[in-house]
Amino acid sequence: MTAAPRDGGVADAGAGPNRFGALFAWALYDLANTTFSLNVVSRYVPLLIVEDLGGRDLDVSVAYSGAMVLVALAAPLLGALSDFSGRRIPFLAVTTLVCVGATALMGFGRPAGLVLGLFAVATFFYQAALVFYDALLANVSDETNRGRASGFGIALGYGGSIFSLYSVSPVAEHWGKAAAFPTTAAIFLAFALPCLLMVPDGPGGALWRRGLARETVARVAATLRRVPRLPGLGRFLAAHFLYTDAVNTVILFMAVYATRVGGFASAEVTRLLALSTVFAIVGAFGCGPLIDRVGAKRALYAALACWAAGLALALGAPAKGALWLVGPITGVALGATWAADRVLMFRLSPPEALGELYGVYGMVGRFAAITGPLVWGVVVYALEDTGALAYRAAIGALLVMLLTGAWVLRRVPAV
Repeated sequence: MTAAPRDGGVADAGAGPNRFGALFAWALYDLANTTFSLNVVSRYVPLLIVEDLGGRDLDVSVAYSGAMVLVALAAPLLGALSDFSGRRIPFLAVTTLVCVGATALMGFGRPAGLVLGLFAVATFFYQAALVFYDALLANVSDETNRGRASGFGIALGYGGSIFSLYSVSPVAEHWGKAAAFPTTAAIFLAFALPCLLMVPDGPGGALWRRGLARETVARVAATLRRVPRLPGLGRFLAAHFLYTDAVNTVILFMAVYATRVGGFASAEVTRLLALSTVFAIVGAFGCGPLIDRVGAKRALYAALACWAAGLALALGAPAKGALWLVGPITGVALGATWAADRVLMFRLSPPEALGELYGVYGMVGRFAAITGPLVWGVVVYALEDTGALAYRAAIGALLVMLLTGAWVLRRVPAV
């Protein structure tokens, strides 16, 4: 088995301009997948289902969480398969194209069951692609610039997402929310292609052979048994589960919260998401050098502190104006969290099992994405007669998860 090296070999991707070209192409994929996260997950699916098709928050939660159950189970196997060949790009290409196709088909717009089914398929392949994409960080950076490379990808992704947000919004306003999905799919594909075509991959090898499935399952089982013996990795994954639980749920229901609690109109929701995205760029760019200077763990703590402040403000926001402050605070936190989180995982993982352990990392994050939305949906459903109070209670539950994750993180090695 050939694993992508941590630094050296194919990961060097040449030098000078060639290396920056590979990094830029890789970072463009962050733009592509953030476009999906923003326009599909955060912006239009929840509002289409809740406002136009007569569904509930819980319906969106179940579709999203169901996809996450499947990808959580599949992620370690996918990572192990990519480690077998030492290649990530072919797997990234397949998962990306299926996600793009399912997203485009959501443009049918009704019935709700069709939209939610396609949303679940698109979400599964979107999340599966991240297993391969995150591991490609080794191919475009080394230990001297890992944090800056990660932060650059996050920042470029959020910067481009402002473009995609304002590109898709006029389409949705004119032709309806369902029209946002094929438009988003086209933008996703356009910005994903440079990564698929220009980022150096591992040496060519067979992607499959007879008996590989059985060996992969055995290897994943061995990796899972190994996790507790790797210093700090088990605790990090437990913390990652908790704070990712909160973060993913905020992303999913931010537009609904702004509408139901803040009384935001559609155009105001777009401006709020754009404002949050601008500050996510600031958070990602600012966190990259911070990671390289003080370590990924300390940078991650700073991001979680911003999250706690933003959620506390949202919980007690007395009026609409306060939510205009929540957007920038959580935006900074979001960009910084993803920049620091994946670098900390990288530095806690031995290079020979990088793909497998990113698969485990993906599995943990996806299970987190199951419980958070379900908690949100159940809380809102149980308290639906209380109006805005139900949504404030859901935010309170997320704040508790986040703070618990920060507490668990305290004993992870500072790297």
